[in-house]
Amino acid sequence: MTVFKFILKTIAVGVVGIIVGIAGTFIGAFIMKDQIAGFGDLAGAIIGMVVGYPLGVIVGIVLMNKVLHYPGSIAFGITGSVLGAFLTIGLAEPLNLNVNPDILFGVFFVSVPLLGMIGFHIKRKTR
Repeated sequence: MTVFKFILKTIAVGVVGIIVGIAGTFIGAFIMKDQIAGFGDLAGAIIGMVVGYPLGVIVGIVLMNKVLHYPGSIAFGITGSVLGAFLTIGLAEPLNLNVNPDILFGVFFVSVPLLGMIGFHIKRKTR
């Protein structure tokens, strides 16, 4: 596998994540409508994106395996995606990522599909 193919697959999985994440923003904004002194829509949209984007990346990994028949480990891909989301959000304060939201979400949108695809391409050794 070439690096170019890996980058293209990572971008494709990220695009699926963005599509599901956008749906998550609308769902989150609708659920939180008229709460938190009028800022519920904004809070719901952010939460919907933070939850929806990794779910979309996971959907992209599953589609890549089942529909496009790319060999890989779905379990490790899901683990990598979830790990990318938790590491980015969890390490935002110690790494000073939360100083600028553009940096925080930029790292978030890159790390989730990147770690997901790295996990997807890890092969389990079978005997």
